[in-house]
Amino acid sequence: MNKKTKVLCFTDDTTGRDVEMMLPLRYFAEHFLNCEFYHALNIDIHEIYCQRPDVILQANTIGSNLYFQISKIAHEQNIPIFALISEGNFRTDGSFDYWGYNKDKKFYQEFICCWSERTAEFLKKEVPESKEKIVVTGGVGFDRFTVYKYLSREAFLRKYSSTQFSRVIGYAGWAFGKLDHPRGRNELLIWAKGDGSRLEWIEDQREKVREILKKAIEKNPDTLFVLKQHPQENSPERTEPVTNEMSGLAHYKNVLYLCGEESIHDLISVSDFWTCFESTSALESWLMGKETIFINPDKNFSRDQLYKGSPLVQNYSDFQNLIDEFYSRGKIEQFYDSDKKESRKELVKDIIGFGDGFNHIRASYYFQKTINNSRFTARNSQYRFRLWHFIVYYLIRIAGPFYNRAIFSRLYKFKKHLWIFENYKMENLNLLYKQYSVHLDEFYHSKGIKTENCFDVIKN
Repeated sequence: MNKKTKVLCFTDDTTGRDVEMMLPLRYFAEHFLNCEFYHALNIDIHEIYCQRPDVILQANTIGSNLYFQISKIAHEQNIPIFALISEGNFRTDGSFDYWGYNKDKKFYQEFICCWSERTAEFLKKEVPESKEKIVVTGGVGFDRFTVYKYLSREAFLRKYSSTQFSRVIGYAGWAFGKLDHPRGRNELLIWAKGDGSRLEWIEDQREKVREILKKAIEKNPDTLFVLKQHPQENSPERTEPVTNEMSGLAHYKNVLYLCGEESIHDLISVSDFWTCFESTSALESWLMGKETIFINPDKNFSRDQLYKGSPLVQNYSDFQNLIDEFYSRGKIEQFYDSDKKESRKELVKDIIGFGDGFNHIRASYYFQKTINNSRFTARNSQYRFRLWHFIVYYLIRIAGPFYNRAIFSRLYKFKKHLWIFENYKMENLNLLYKQYSVHLDEFYHSKGIKTENCFDVIKN
C-alpha cells in the first residue's frame, strides 16, 4: 500500500462550527484518499514542527489571527495548505471584509473554496490574481443536516426530565448578550457600521423579543420551549452570565435554556418547528424538513435574506396565532406559500450552493488535488523550529495536568485561556468523530458510494 498522506488539521475548538466542517472531510479522506489525521487547536502551532505533516487542513485562513499565522507559516515552509471558508454566506455588495485577519491580503491556501457561484464570481472580480484558485464546493458544514441521524425527542425529554411535554418549540438566540461586554459591544458596532445609535435599537429589540417569548411561554404551559443561546455571545475571558433575550426566562417550568450542552441539529430535530430573531439555523431547519418562524418586532433592518423563506411575526398575538395553527392543522400555511417555497429553494442555492449532503465530497475533490500536488511535485517542505510556538506548546502541557477551572479562572492570563486547557488533548473531537462515522457509514452505503465511484455523485 502507498504511504499514507499525513494531515495535520487545526481547529479553534473541539466542537462547533469549524469542527463540523472538518470531520466529514476527514471521513472521506481516510476512506478514499489514503490519509491519516492528526488534530490540534490552532494555538498549538508547534505541532507543525512536531508532526511534520504532508498537508495542513483548517476551516479557514481569515477568521482569526492564529488561522492566518498557520496559513502563512505553511506557505513559508512550503507545506501545502487546504482550507475551507467558515463564513461563506457573505454579502457581495462590497461591505464584507473577505480578508479578515489576513494582513498580507494574499491567499496562501491551494484553493479558495466558496459556498456558492454567487460568492465565487464576486471573489474572482475582487481578487483576479487568485482567479484560478477559486472553486465552488458548497457549504460543507451544512452536510450534517442531511447526513446525520439526530437525538430522538423521547431521549431528549428523558434526559431533561421533561417527558410530561408532547409539544416542543425551539428558538435560536441572536447575539443580544454582546451588549453587556466590551468586546461584544465592539463587535456589534462593527455590525452596525459604527453607528452607536443602533446599540439602542438592539437593546429595544432584545426587550421586545423577550416579551414575545415570555407571553408565549406563559400562555402555553403544556409546551416545552427550548431556548438556545447564540454560541458567540461568550468571549473567552467573560466569566459573568450572559444577559440576552432568553436568560430571564430560564426559571419557567416549561423552558429549557441551553448554551453549549446540545448541538443545534439535535435541538432542531426534537422541535415541532423552529423560531429565531435572525439565524442561519433557519436554513438548517429547512434542510431537516422543519418549518420556521422569524420573530422580528421591527422587520425593516439590514440582514441576510433568510427571512424571505419564513412567516414573520412582529408581536405575541401573531406568534400565538401561528402556534395555534400548527397544533390544530399540523402545519403553518404561510410557510408553504409559493413565494416562500421558491425563496427557500433560491436561498439554499445562493447561500450554501447545494443541500444534498455531498458538499464535503466536492471539497474533497480539491483536497485530493492538494494531496497530489504535495506528493508528486518537487516540494521541499521545511519544518522550522520557532521558539515562541515551542514555549506556548510546553506551557500548555506543563500547566494542563494541574488544570482546575475554579482556580485557573481567578488567575491573571490563565482566565482568558480556559478553553485551551479544557480542549488541547482533542478528546471531544475524537469522540464526536466516532459518533459521526456511524452516520456517514450509513449515508455512504445508502448512496452506493465506493472507492471506484467516490466522486461520481458530484458530477451531475
